[in-house]
Amino acid sequence: IGLAHAWVPSWCKPNAKNVELIYWNGRGLMEVPRMMLAIAGVFPGDYVNGRYSLAVKNEEVKSLEEVKDQLDANLGRMPILKTPEGSIGQSTAINYYVAQSTGLMGSTILETAQILAIQEHLKEMKKAFYLIIPYGTEPSPEQIEAWFTGGAEDYKGMADRGTRSKRTMNWFSHRLENLLGTNGYAIGNKLTLADVLIYNLFAEKLREGEHSIEAKNAFKTQPFYCEERTKATLESCPNIKRILEKVASNPNVKKWLEMRTGSTPYEF
Repeated sequence: IGLAHAWVPSWCKPNAKNVELIYWNGRGLMEVPRMMLAIAGVFPGDYVNGRYSLAVKNEEVKSLEEVKDQLDANLGRMPILKTPEGSIGQSTAINYYVAQSTGLMGSTILETAQILAIQEHLKEMKKAFYLIIPYGTEPSPEQIEAWFTGGAEDYKGMADRGTRSKRTMNWFSHRLENLLGTNGYAIGNKLTLADVLIYNLFAEKLREGEHSIEAKNAFKTQPFYCEERTKATLESCPNIKRILEKVASNPNVKKWLEMRTGSTPYEF
């Protein structure tokens, strides 16, 4: 079973160009799949990039009414990935399908498992962040300070269960740092889903022209609601920094971000 999972014959691998993305008109959970497709040289137009909204309607963004009966795979919600074989809901499953179809799921069973482990670690980190700053709420200076300053300091060895509730930015960043390769890749010797997930969490931001978010909510456009503090933390995490640089310097990632800037602004 394990070998069958690790090796997929070329004639039965999914074709990334045969997919349709269905998602809200925002970065959200579909940004990681879109970036993986871009890394593989697959851009909107090569696949159906379905952006939907309750308010914005134009050639790029359609009315939610058009797909409201096509969302069963995600229990009536977006995002959805449609393939010729069927539909997929839930971001973890969508990430896996796209990563597998674009060669970004590792080269061995071990690498695949390690990539999935990093995905889970990052989910834990986001959960810890939202416990301090609830999703979508404007952070207070005290909340920003609580996330970026202090917290648990057991960065190596067995984790201290007594400081579990104090695991914040520093703890997760330094613990993750210990797992990653020193060559600019999280796992192995090439870009994988793990690298894209790390970039998405630590460096992804909306630039001017990419969004219609009100100025008072500009914090939503930045990693961990504060790009400056995020970068400062990563000064002591060179492996993470190398990964961010590797992803950002990829020519197809640059092309995708340029395309994103030139399209209808995201609503969130």
